[in-house]
Amino acid sequence: MSAPPPDSPAPGDAVQADWYASAFDTLYPILYAHRSVESARQEAAFAIEQLRLDERGVVLDLCCGGGRHLLHLAESCHELIGLDYSADLLSIAREHLPGRVQLVRGDMRALPFVGAFDAVANFFTSFGYFQDESENRAVLESLARALKPGGRFFMDYLNPDHLKNSLVPESEREHEGLCIREKRWIDSERLRVNKTTRVYEGDTLRSTASESVRLYSLDEMRSLTADAGLLVEGVYGDYSAVAFGPEHPRMILVGQRS
Repeated sequence: MSAPPPDSPAPGDAVQADWYASAFDTLYPILYAHRSVESARQEAAFAIEQLRLDERGVVLDLCCGGGRHLLHLAESCHELIGLDYSADLLSIAREHLPGRVQLVRGDMRALPFVGAFDAVANFFTSFGYFQDESENRAVLESLARALKPGGRFFMDYLNPDHLKNSLVPESEREHEGLCIREKRWIDSERLRVNKTTRVYEGDTLRSTASESVRLYSLDEMRSLTADAGLLVEGVYGDYSAVAFGPEHPRMILVGQRS
């Protein structure tokens, strides 16, 4: 495969405020092929343990994407709902999930549920998308409303300190005949980590995508969740149940609706 032309510099790398409206299309599973159904098995098992789920529980996978965690959650929970904004990813989920798993297209800022769930799981940094702080707060408030009193939540968010120390500014890889070029940077003024992706097929630019996530410290996350009526009981640094710390990549928050 011949090398694609050099990427254009910024401002071509600017991230739109509503990047999430188009980022999760049919190309997304290719960009994140390493986030497979099999890799989700351990993650789902850890969430099931932390959420104290049993087969009687009613569970929401918030921002379920293509359903890779739902597939494993379905082995332990009978009543499951997956919600996502992306119609493309929901279509993928429908292809391999059991028929009893309900899939709903919706906005995480305004979930169409009140007091409906024993547990809500939120995997793979599906928080901090919005430029307006009130909208990110609305996500947590909506999550809290969707839980039954005492219902539990599991939220897998990134660790800002680890990310700042390990961020790779540029990378290039090949997958299924495609050349994938990615640029990453931290906007210190807005406290956001950004990424732009260009996908080439030969010399042809096939697709572009952007991502942007607000960087919240643990103290900020504790404050945000508390304001929403969510009590954090445990914080982990990865899916091995290691305690949260700067050397670990994740900030996994576990707790309940207070």
